[in-house]
Parts: sequence; structure tokens; C-alpha cells
Amino acid sequence: MFPLIGITPRILVEDGIEKQFVNTRYVDRLTPRKLNTVMLTLGNEDEEKLFELCDGFLITGGTDVDPKHYGETNIGLSKAVINRLDEFDRKIIRYAIKHHKPLLGICRGLQSLNVFLGGSLHQDLGDKNDMHNRMPSGHLVHTIPHPLFPFEHHIHVNSYHHQAIKDLAPGLKVIATHEDGTIEMVIHESLPIFAVQWHPEITPDSPISKIIFDRFAELIYTNKKSVR
Repeated sequence: MFPLIGITPRILVEDGIEKQFVNTRYVDRLTPRKLNTVMLTLGNEDEEKLFELCDGFLITGGTDVDPKHYGETNIGLSKAVINRLDEFDRKIIRYAIKHHKPLLGICRGLQSLNVFLGGSLHQDLGDKNDMHNRMPSGHLVHTIPHPLFPFEHHIHVNSYHHQAIKDLAPGLKVIATHEDGTIEMVIHESLPIFAVQWHPEITPDSPISKIIFDRFAELIYTNKKSVR
């Protein structure tokens, strides 16, 4: 059986009915790399047993993390906060860390990773939002050499966020920043965990996106072999 990746859900309410869903783009980046996928739904009684079935985790993009998790008050800048999602992301991150399981965070996933490892966020980028939000392409990022990620020194990606890392969490290392200093990519110093602020799932044919998902798949397979 191929490795199983647990993907976090996001919430949509239509006509008063709550729906949990996963964007198909995430699934479509994993299955061609011989990774099976499952949506990790909210509300299960024995979540640890569910997590045990997974060989790795993908924390997806989504709404803002409640600033209470990094010691701040929401003054109206953090939008559409859903505390159940925050708590679920926190549980998955802590499980992955405890059991040394690979994890990839995308957009909100990067922010959740940073927050639940002890860092903080800018609740809103203010005057910088024009450089970071609703940019389908052309977002300039400077990379730092890393053996897992053979990026060019300057890369162009998309960008769809109004929050970003403020204080970097202990254990995380920065490997990419925007030209204004905003952190765009991090990797854990000792665990198979990394995260990006942009959305590589939107651009599957980009060499940058291919590197990200290829490395994630390699980490999954390497880790799975090591625990046999």
C-alpha cells in the first residue's frame, strides 16, 4: 500500500449547513507521486488513532489563526477565525513532532506551524498587503541555499495572504524571504517538516512546485522505510 497522507479540512457553510472539504488541487499534487490521501475530519473521538494511520500530513491554506494562540487579542484584523480548526492543526503538528512524521504546511499551514511551535504572526500586513495578497504570479522571493531545495536564488511565486510570520518559532529555520523581509518558507532544524507561505498546489507545472512536492514525497518514503 502506498503511504497515506492526512490532509486537514477547511469549513464552508452553505444555507446554514456546515461542510468540511479539501481542495482537489492538494490531492492532485500527491496522488501522482504514489501517495494516497485522506481528509482528516473534525470531531472524531479518538484522533490519535486516526493520526496513527497516516505516514505524513498536509496542513492546507485557509482562514486566519486566532491571535490568542500567540498571546495577542484579535482587534478585528484576524478574519474568519475557527477555533476548532486551530485546535485541530495544533494537535496534528504536535503529533507529527512527537512521532517524527513528515509534515508540509501551505499558507495557513506555515502560519499554524509557526504559532503552535511558539512563534507569532503579523495579524495584518497593512501597507504591505498589495505586495502579498491576490498575486497569481510575479511574487519575488529570495532563497537561501539548502540541500533539499535546489531553487534558484531568486524565484517568482504566487501570493494570497494578509498575515505572515512575525517572531519565528524555536526549531524553525528560514530558507526563503520576500524582498521586504517577510518569511516565505521554513524548515524544521531536525525533523522532516517544512512549510511555504505561497500556494504551490496552484501551479503544478512550475519547477518550484515540483521541487516542493517531490521533496515532500521523498521525505514520506524515507521516513516510512526508517520506521519499518
